[in-house]
Amino acid sequence: MGTRNAHQQRTKNHGPVRFGVIGAGGMGRAHAQGLAKVARAKLTAICDADPNSAGKVGRDFNIAFFTDHRLLIRSGLCDVVIIATPHPLHTPIAIDCMNAGLHVISEKPLAECISKAERMVKTAKKNRVAFAVVFQSRFNPISAKAIELVRSGRIGKIYRTMMLSPDYRTQAYYDAGSWRATWKGEGGGVMLNQAPHAMDMFIQLCGMPCEVFGRTETRMHKIEVEDLAEAMLKYPDGGSGYLYCSTCEPCHGHLIEVFGDLGKLVLKDSGLTIFNYWPGIRDHMHKAKVMWGEMDIREEQIQTTETNTGHVSITAGEMEIVEEKIEVPRQETGHFSVSENIVAHLLDGAPLVTSGESGLASLELANAVTLSAYERRWIKLPINRKRYDSLLDKFCRESRFVKKTVKTRRMTDPRIAK
Repeated sequence: MGTRNAHQQRTKNHGPVRFGVIGAGGMGRAHAQGLAKVARAKLTAICDADPNSAGKVGRDFNIAFFTDHRLLIRSGLCDVVIIATPHPLHTPIAIDCMNAGLHVISEKPLAECISKAERMVKTAKKNRVAFAVVFQSRFNPISAKAIELVRSGRIGKIYRTMMLSPDYRTQAYYDAGSWRATWKGEGGGVMLNQAPHAMDMFIQLCGMPCEVFGRTETRMHKIEVEDLAEAMLKYPDGGSGYLYCSTCEPCHGHLIEVFGDLGKLVLKDSGLTIFNYWPGIRDHMHKAKVMWGEMDIREEQIQTTETNTGHVSITAGEMEIVEEKIEVPRQETGHFSVSENIVAHLLDGAPLVTSGESGLASLELANAVTLSAYERRWIKLPINRKRYDSLLDKFCRESRFVKKTVKTRRMTDPRIAK
């Protein structure tokens, strides 16, 4: 109890905030490097079960290193820990840290199943520690603007949603670790590893569906979990949607569409376009006097540019299109943004942009698609926790997949390392 109080008192009144990273693989090293960009933060420790990996990162950064997270906790060197281990290890490590009074940042997903993630949230609240999840896309200026526009009612009542998240991984990627793409090692495939960022942004923009009908497939890779997933969605207010993700498409790029009564939002990679309808669809549909009447549509292209380009009007038949480019301040973002935010939260009282509790939705959606695909029927949300846990346990127990690890490789994704 004394150690916990000391941790919390220190972060409440002083800086810098001391960080430890648990997991010295590619992602853990990326977090360690990113902390150099965070003002009022200091990297003080690294932990990994592999002594060689822990020692190498420790020496590279001139910090203490450990092979057991409980030793890191007892060292008193950290105020915040970043957990960058395989997904099934997030929950026990996070709970140990929280019970010791340490604040926690967990890599996505929070866990392999929603029930464990909820335990993490509950433990954080009980111990009154800060808890965040690494959904750094929310800090991207374009993504933040998209969320702001939808939540402000700019496109009105939502009728249709769509998310496409094609990505690409080679077999060598999956063979680089015995835990990768296995039920015991990850608890799922593309929906738990590559697509969570897109699924999180999808939910931030469109809200949570109330029912899903999912399909999963292991299409191209020699793995036991899915490398492709798709689902039809129903929303509480009558809207419908569709999501798709895979690791089989080399021309990757995320696309989210949100279609509403007053307009349509299209978020494609780092570009955002809003189509504003005037008047609203329902109003125009029932009041238009001409048989082939078109609506006025204003197109706004929102980019991170430093020059306001004004607008240009184009007339096409009875439809007037007004193109307008809106300026969004450019700023550097990345994984370090989550650490930067928790520092501001602890020292200044700033709100957590990626609270752990807000990370539950995308995980539950992934679990729901998996459960639906197995049971071949529509699944209502929230899902039955015990039923999903039983299914996951069945997958793990019955697994007969033997992976030949070509060579263990712990490398940071070059798209993150830039």
